[in-house]
Amino acid sequence: MCECKCESFSIMDLKTPRNVYLTAFYKRSFAFYTVKNRMPIILTTLIDTLVRNKSEIIEQYGKAAKDELKCIIGELSEFKYEIQTNKPLKLLSSETRDAKLYNEYIERLTAQEGTPPTHFHTIWLLTECYMYRRIRQMFELQKSLHNFDPFRSKKEEAYNTALPMIQEMGEHFLNVAQNDSDADKEEFISLLKLNLWGNKCDLSITLGKVEEKNTLFDTASLDRFVLCDHSEKIWEAVSNSTSSSIIGETHQSESNIIFDNAGYEVFTDLCLADYLVTKKLASSVRLYVKTIPWFISDVMTHDLRWTLEELKSSGNAALQALGERWSNYLTEGVWDVVESDFWTLPFDYTSMKQVEPTLYMKLGEAKAAIFKGDLNYRKLFGERNWDPATTVDEGLQGFHPTKLCILRTIKADIVCGLEEGLAEKVEAEDAKWMETGDWGLVQFSGKVVQIHGGAGEV
Repeated sequence: MCECKCESFSIMDLKTPRNVYLTAFYKRSFAFYTVKNRMPIILTTLIDTLVRNKSEIIEQYGKAAKDELKCIIGELSEFKYEIQTNKPLKLLSSETRDAKLYNEYIERLTAQEGTPPTHFHTIWLLTECYMYRRIRQMFELQKSLHNFDPFRSKKEEAYNTALPMIQEMGEHFLNVAQNDSDADKEEFISLLKLNLWGNKCDLSITLGKVEEKNTLFDTASLDRFVLCDHSEKIWEAVSNSTSSSIIGETHQSESNIIFDNAGYEVFTDLCLADYLVTKKLASSVRLYVKTIPWFISDVMTHDLRWTLEELKSSGNAALQALGERWSNYLTEGVWDVVESDFWTLPFDYTSMKQVEPTLYMKLGEAKAAIFKGDLNYRKLFGERNWDPATTVDEGLQGFHPTKLCILRTIKADIVCGLEEGLAEKVEAEDAKWMETGDWGLVQFSGKVVQIHGGAGEV
């Protein structure tokens, strides 16, 4: 163990100790690698993209966008320097509610620590979320580019690159959906696994680079990489028409899906949502999306709408049919797209009861909530370096609005719910197992806690 200098600031040449927050202060952590390398590269790539597409942007948004782009590119370069030199996190200047919550959090940490949080010396979740909120502010404060999504072209490129997989998945799913048989456990679990491995397609991990993927269709060959598999429990939860007595009778057949990435992954999300209603496992599904451009590839409302339009105009008959079918679900209210600023705050989900109680209660109206992806996992389990054998319920630290189904490919050094000794065994096989997304988790919590203090076990 030693204290090292990184440029002009101190870090510890250690792995993250057990049960402490993930932070770039520990050099042998993925948080350190992210803040030192990944975040500056993402900003550099964004600058390059704006410069390369400058003429197209000006043509679309008007001449005023020229000076605005110049301003934004300068701010991005300055912000990149702030990160690399470990400057304090500046308060946001936006007047929106979420910006005020960021500022209150930064000020609270400053009061607690006696010094402002800096990028290498604060919780990783804060500095990484803060980066995307700062990027949003740069556009938000402009007139012409106020609503510009700097990652939209990347998300659309990811969809087009994954089109062969999307077509294969679409043709398979349409056959399943058109079968008049009842919901089948093996069929559902296969679809759940396809949905899990769709989470590998994450542009924030590939640093915005869209890569062609080999087909993920054969999930059986990937089962050995699923380190915790609660698929059977999830099936029991969603197929059980008599839900917890805590959940009101009028809502017990609704489900929630909290989206992660656009492109291939959201397509598999929609297949899963369709299966739930087609096979009468749910009467309706709420689809939760982000309100601002987030972690490059996260789904916003316009990404979902764009995807459906692409499907409807596809030359592939199965995709065209699914695009029409899913658009009708939205029109008829079978699916409901729900936005919330809470998903883009720097807080873990234990704060939801206090910060966004209506969202906690809304999640509780459904008999199950499916959380997708790595960032949701970090927020669910409090951004701590748990002992991997920590139980799922313990790691959730009281966040139990409804039954939780958690699907995630591992891309950060946080994990709960593994059998004793399994993490060490996997690390001996793959030293980067917590960073690459090659290993997955299908986890479940059946504990439900009402917001007013009532609790029950399912």
